[in-house]
Amino acid sequence: MKSIGRSRAEMADTIERFVDGICGQWEWDDFCSFPIVDPQLDSIRARCVRLPQEYPPTEKGHYCSEAGIQILRQIIFELRRPRTPN
Repeated sequence: MKSIGRSRAEMADTIERFVDGICGQWEWDDFCSFPIVDPQLDSIRARCVRLPQEYPPTEKGHYCSEAGIQILRQIIFELRRPRTPN
C-alpha cells in the first residue's frame, strides 16, 4: 500500500473532526487505512488504530471508551504544540 504525505496540522484536524463527530463518511477510515510517509506521524496513526482494542467501547457504536477519546484529545494537543528545534 502506498504511503501518503500528511502534516501534523492535517492529522490534528482529522482526529479532532473525528472526536467531534463531524468527520466525513470515509475520512476516519481513510486516515486509519493509509500509511503516512513520515514514520513518526505514521506511529501516531497506528496508535489511533489500536485504541479500540486497548480501550474497548463501553457503548454500542462508539469507536473506543472515554479513556481512548481522552488519548485522542492528547494526541491532538501534542500535534498542535509548537515543535522546538533540536
